[in-house]
Amino acid sequence: MTYKPSMLKSAVRHLTNTLVGVGICTGLAGCYASFSQIDDRVSRLLDESSGEMNAVAAPVPESWAENTLSDGTLDAPDPPTYNPPAGDLMFESAANDDINSAIGRLNDLITKNGEGELLTLKDALLYSVQFSREYQYAMETYVIECLQLLIQRHLWGPQFFDTVRFDVNGAGSSGLYETSMDIVNDFGVSQRLPYGGEVSVQYLASFAKTLHDSVTDGSLDSLSSGTIVLGANIPLLRNAGPIAQENLIQAERDLTYAARDFEDFRRTFFFQVVRDYLDLLVARQTIANGETSVELYEKLSERQKALYEAGRVPLYAAAEAENNALQEQSRQANRWEQYRVNLDRFKVKLNWPVEKPVRIHNVAFAIDPPVVDMETAISDGLARRLDLQTLRDRMVDRERTLRNAKNQLLPDLNLSAGVTIPSREEEDGSSSFMPEIGDTDFNAGVTLGIPLDREIEKLTVREAQILLERNRLELSQALDTAAVEIRAAVRDIDASLFSLDIQKRNVEIAQLNIDAINANPDSVSVLNQLEAIRSLRSAEDGRAQAFRNLQISILQYLLGSGQLRVQPDGMMEQLPGMQMKPTEDLSYGDNPA
Repeated sequence: MTYKPSMLKSAVRHLTNTLVGVGICTGLAGCYASFSQIDDRVSRLLDESSGEMNAVAAPVPESWAENTLSDGTLDAPDPPTYNPPAGDLMFESAANDDINSAIGRLNDLITKNGEGELLTLKDALLYSVQFSREYQYAMETYVIECLQLLIQRHLWGPQFFDTVRFDVNGAGSSGLYETSMDIVNDFGVSQRLPYGGEVSVQYLASFAKTLHDSVTDGSLDSLSSGTIVLGANIPLLRNAGPIAQENLIQAERDLTYAARDFEDFRRTFFFQVVRDYLDLLVARQTIANGETSVELYEKLSERQKALYEAGRVPLYAAAEAENNALQEQSRQANRWEQYRVNLDRFKVKLNWPVEKPVRIHNVAFAIDPPVVDMETAISDGLARRLDLQTLRDRMVDRERTLRNAKNQLLPDLNLSAGVTIPSREEEDGSSSFMPEIGDTDFNAGVTLGIPLDREIEKLTVREAQILLERNRLELSQALDTAAVEIRAAVRDIDASLFSLDIQKRNVEIAQLNIDAINANPDSVSVLNQLEAIRSLRSAEDGRAQAFRNLQISILQYLLGSGQLRVQPDGMMEQLPGMQMKPTEDLSYGDNPA
């Protein structure tokens, strides 16, 4: 069969006209948000949801994870595993009596811990909110909930679609073939209804050509048409009402929960960073006290050695003093090692490079203990706690889930309607793409589905009832637990205050004992002198630990009662009436110079 150029040109021309709908759809698609516009919408929504709960910080999606791996790596079914056999590994054993090398390594450790960048508490908090993996994970969880809401909101907007189909068909008869070409463009838009159902508008444009060898004029038999279809499907019983918006409602509420969870995380994260920082300061104070103990033990050892050489004390006294001095050196090295391990863990929490040395600044803050009325603290704390508010609201979600489950027990009663407007028929009998209003067809109907089998729906209702009851129990337990936490935090403040006062007295008494021994060392036995040194070090360590416990108990009270507020830079917002000042001696001493 032979095709003429005029036949092909005519087919192309009709194809171009038919694809106009594709251009319309492309223009609509160009109105959709780009990725940068999506980021802007996410930022605005995050600011809005955080602002509704008076939170001062919301995540800013400045950058997203980008996949830079090759397709071969992404699609590899067998990722490589590195696991060398034992024969390729090497283990070098050290001599058991290589004490000098061990001492040298410990001394190097002490020296290296004095190097590195100086890190204050404010610097640590600011660095944590900028680079911490935990913080970033919490932000991304919040952003994901925001994206889920945007997805649901988009689904409740007009949904455009356009489909183009091109078919070439050949029908054979006694070795001869008739070939036809069909082009169909289906463009439409649908919209969900607030209380169930959907309405849609559809335009169906079709163009058909019969291609055959004409012995007369080579003309083409053609058929073109355009049809407008309006449709609606509305439920009247099952799936009717607010249940139709369940996914959107839950997404809106989930964003509020995510905003609360993120703010709650920020407060808890601040508490954890401050706690770890104070622990490091206490460890440094313990190390400083240990250095004093080492010096005292060494002086005692030298004194006892001199007294032994003078014949004034027996050998075991000098040996006991020397042995205690060596033990104290070993304990001091262990303190440095434990401090280094805790410092590395602190780096990991901040996402500070582990291989990069850092020095913890010795200045922290001292918050004066609050005056607290127990009953008021508990009642106000239970009302302010964000996690408890979320639990209460999730119980509302369970109630709504139960209502929706009961809705599924109803019979199906749906109202449907449709209007079809065909294309206009020309005088020569051919059809065009223009609609003919006078030839409009319509239909309407009601469909009733008899609920003969609702066993699964009944089981779902029973499940929803149980989950609701379980949520009530969870909320009741959470309220009691929170009340206990607040009460315990208030009592812990008083206990820590009492402990701090005792430890201060212990330091004074231990120092007086050391001064008395130094005034007349010959009149005091070696064991008593060793015990005096241990008592002074223990008292100084206890004072630092008691101060740390008091500050942590105050922060725990603020956190547990919902009063802790954290600024965007990670620092705590000072509440009206709160007295807070810097300290470098882990006590309520004078301000550092």
